[in-house]
Amino acid sequence: MARPLCSHCHYPPSSCVCPYISKVNNRIKLWVLQHPHEQKQAKSTTPLLQLGLTNMQLCVGEHPEDFSEVRAIADKACALLYPSDTAEPVKQCTAPFEHIIVLDGTWSKVHRLWQQNPWLHKLKALSFAQVPANRYHIRKANREQSLSTLEASAYCLAQLEGLDTRPLLNLLDGFVTMQTKQMPAAVKQRYQK
Repeated sequence: MARPLCSHCHYPPSSCVCPYISKVNNRIKLWVLQHPHEQKQAKSTTPLLQLGLTNMQLCVGEHPEDFSEVRAIADKACALLYPSDTAEPVKQCTAPFEHIIVLDGTWSKVHRLWQQNPWLHKLKALSFAQVPANRYHIRKANREQSLSTLEASAYCLAQLEGLDTRPLLNLLDGFVTMQTKQMPAAVKQRYQK
């Protein structure tokens, strides 16, 4: 029997994030290309983006044919948030974008998405000259200065749109609080800074 879930946020009642949700009206559409393995991650921040942004589309897959919808808009003022060798720092970018694509998964899965989708290489790539502090401490990253998908998206939209993305970060903090409550004391210690 499936455990009950909140009808709005779709988390179990014990970790419901509804009190932390406050929608952010983003003009630039955020497209999240999610590796299928990331769908099974209970600590994925993409569901939080879906709850917190008004203009966001999730596409799950690995290969170009999985992303036909986003490929159709790739030539329409579109950029990719990805630290490629040719990436321009978001803070220095002045081009008006209508669409931002973000890759979602572990670093190895994101790199695989990048390699398996050469159409992404044709897009203008954006990255962060200085990575802001990571506040998502309940999921360990393989690389120093890693950000969750929510944090990277929020920072990017704040820079490009001048958008107040504090509601997204508050939602992330609420999610961390609710997830941490469920952890045994020994597990909590692993994630405390």
